[in-house]
Amino acid sequence: MRIKDLEIFLDLLKTKSPTLTAENFKTTQPNVSIIIKNIENMIGSSLFERLGKRLLPTSKALFLGGLWLEVVEGYYKSLELIGEEGVFLGEISIVSTHTIGEYFLPRILYEFAKKYPKVKVVSHIHNTAECLNLLKKGEVGLALIEGEITKEYAKSEGLIAEVLAKDELVVASNDFILASRARYIDELLDKKWILREYGSGLRDKFLNALGDIGKEIPIFLELDRTSAIKDLVITKGAISVFSKIAIAREVQEKVLFPVEIINVNLERNLYSLKRSTQPFSGVLLKFEECLMEAFANIENS
Repeated sequence: MRIKDLEIFLDLLKTKSPTLTAENFKTTQPNVSIIIKNIENMIGSSLFERLGKRLLPTSKALFLGGLWLEVVEGYYKSLELIGEEGVFLGEISIVSTHTIGEYFLPRILYEFAKKYPKVKVVSHIHNTAECLNLLKKGEVGLALIEGEITKEYAKSEGLIAEVLAKDELVVASNDFILASRARYIDELLDKKWILREYGSGLRDKFLNALGDIGKEIPIFLELDRTSAIKDLVITKGAISVFSKIAIAREVQEKVLFPVEIINVNLERNLYSLKRSTQPFSGVLLKFEECLMEAFANIENS
């Protein structure tokens, strides 16, 4: 039995769907079924019961899942240990929110890949709520998010949270006259506001910072991509809130103009989170070191 077979079995325990597991491993559903059948033949017992279109793992499957998860983790840890001196091998999976994933992370990933070419980094972008969900389910090893995380929340969810960097949100418009002086937020309630979707850490921070008046913001449109929101603010005269770094180029090119909001604190933290029960991974630790160093350099620049 191959490590890949064990990984497919463990994935099927989570998805309970041969079709989804096949998609995750870029193989076919019949191939997944064959692998599971071979494992069942080897141990002489059924591992799943079918309920409609879903599979329910048996108690034996759950027991073996715990044992084989340790085998797979031990395998990848051994790859790190037997690598040449100074060379790391293995794979890590991370998830990040949009601002981090689009404007901070690409260069960090590029430099990490140059330094550790034998490490595969799988990276995805979601909103804060989904990032936390994937981390708590164990589907990723590291989550980089923009939403506010308290020590109490992290502890209650079994997470370890570290502050990556400080960030600042800015309200922006294509109207330089509007941006020519500081404004109270209620001066902008007649504008077409485009905000990120529900569950976005950026959206939550902005509306929470406004207090009660945040409920009065007339949300004209909700989108899940910063680039799409920027385009509409620039071309259609809408208004929105962004991470300062996300519109740095547009501000420099004078196609967007920051609007200072009076008596509203829009500073926030960016966080790195992982599970407190997560097995040790030298590769992940090395990535975290590179991550912290990169963000420290960004803050000092």
